[in-house]
Amino acid sequence: MAPNMYSLNVPYIKTLHKQPYPALSPTRPEHSQAGRTVLVVGASTGIGFATARAFVQASAFHVILTGRRGAVLADAVSQLRTEAKAGTTITGVVSDMADLQDSEKLWSELAEKGTAVDVLVLSALSTGEGKPLLQADLGPTWKAFETNVRGLLDHAQRFSKQGKQKNKFLVNISTTAIHNVNEVGSHPAYGMTKNSGTLLMQLIAKDTDPEDLQVVSFHPGSVLTEAVRSAGFDETSFYWDDVNLAGQFAVYCASEAARFLHGRFIPVWWDVDEVKTGEVRARMESEYHFLRLGVIGV
Repeated sequence: MAPNMYSLNVPYIKTLHKQPYPALSPTRPEHSQAGRTVLVVGASTGIGFATARAFVQASAFHVILTGRRGAVLADAVSQLRTEAKAGTTITGVVSDMADLQDSEKLWSELAEKGTAVDVLVLSALSTGEGKPLLQADLGPTWKAFETNVRGLLDHAQRFSKQGKQKNKFLVNISTTAIHNVNEVGSHPAYGMTKNSGTLLMQLIAKDTDPEDLQVVSFHPGSVLTEAVRSAGFDETSFYWDDVNLAGQFAVYCASEAARFLHGRFIPVWWDVDEVKTGEVRARMESEYHFLRLGVIGV
């Protein structure tokens, strides 16, 4: 989707970003992923690939990419291997997030190899059919649910049950379409299912100690990805954001520096220093529902 950046431009944030900036850098010591194994689901291209790249830059021990298309995934892995420093292993696994057999195979093979995941990033998505819900075929709409909701829960449950039970990080790449349904245009199934998936993450966080499992959802910005192009957009359609902004923000969300964001949703544009020390932080501490999904007015 290509939402308007200013839908989340609020008076209590003075600085907005469309490109990476120093406070977000994955090479900062407080954002280091050294010693961690990171699984990025849906990482062959676009935001998922940029996320995997940022974790490589953050010196992760092992970065695992998944994707549905073997050749595209292999290219992504090959490219990251040329960029990685010594000490970082990069592997790819062909897997469809919406396929329960695929996810069972993925997590079983990780267990067999003794690979425990420390950070899980959920980036795969399905937009559904480009029609109003009553006119769309049920199949594509339900496929969006299988990817954007069931797939998240499936991977989150498997992640929570494997490896160590403390200091784990779950990052959900969401969208502004979860709260502004007018932005999804002809793809209402996208906003509906991403809303459900983000609420799912919020409820998981409610019942989880962030020192055991930190959960953060974020909007990755307006990025001209392959999926966005397939929806009819091009370079002239919008003032796009740098895809690496989202990738680096995911690393930030998987650090103790972002622990105060546990269970909340935040747009990638907001300056992290302002968020941490300014009015946003104050409202988080005083308003339980701030930056959480719910119904206003009830």
